[in-house]
Amino acid sequence: MTVNRIYVLGSPEDLSFTRCCVASIRHWYPSIPISLVKDGDYNTSNLENYWGVEIFTTVGKRFGPGWSRLEALFNPTRERCLIVDSDIVLAGPILDALEQYDEDFIVEGGDYPAEDIKDFYYDPELVCTLSPSFRYPGYVFNAGQIIATTGILKQEDFTPFVAFEEPRRILRPDLFEAFDQGVLNFVLHQKAQEGALSVRRHRYMRWPGELQSCEVDIERLKARDGYGFLLHWAGFKHPVLRDNFMGHVLNYFERSYFQKTIPLMTRDPALTC
Repeated sequence: MTVNRIYVLGSPEDLSFTRCCVASIRHWYPSIPISLVKDGDYNTSNLENYWGVEIFTTVGKRFGPGWSRLEALFNPTRERCLIVDSDIVLAGPILDALEQYDEDFIVEGGDYPAEDIKDFYYDPELVCTLSPSFRYPGYVFNAGQIIATTGILKQEDFTPFVAFEEPRRILRPDLFEAFDQGVLNFVLHQKAQEGALSVRRHRYMRWPGELQSCEVDIERLKARDGYGFLLHWAGFKHPVLRDNFMGHVLNYFERSYFQKTIPLMTRDPALTC
């Protein structure tokens, strides 16, 4: 099923990563619509004017880490999309492989130890008390990248667990970790078990810290001979891009961003931010 749009979740703290993310998307998909879901009020005019990025309209401006993902999911229009955190770059044209599946949601297929599931998602035993019919499906997924169909999930699906104020707040910290990830996992798992939607697992994400630098060759990226995965710098990140794991990939897309942006800015001195 064709992916028609990519949503990028942005914040002022992650702007340098957002630039790399958008540059990587445009490297593989020059014309796909990109919508930036902004958490905070900050200048994104270069992304809009020179990279074809649209700003997604939201009610409110401050959501908290990860919570703007729900704003995209609540879009009432049915649309097949990829939603990514800003600290992600596409190492290749990954949509080609993902579009062969018809499930409503495609989540990354990593495996996590039991202690990580409790610390970063939810306690599988405790959440079963929320619904007598719920059964832990044996996995969780990192929500930083997700193929989704909008118009299926609604705010009321989350209101028992989330206070929709600015910023968002977990109502059941005894069951879920602080951000959106645990609640989103639970709601998707529950809805899938009820037959309200379908979910597929597919491994299309890699953690930069688990790879060696040689595993992503810049010359191969330049030749647009990409890889079948995206890279996700979740958690702590060094503010100097090249000092992160796989920093040479971030460096490449940061250079691509400025190599395109600066000449265009020079031609249009009215736009300087």
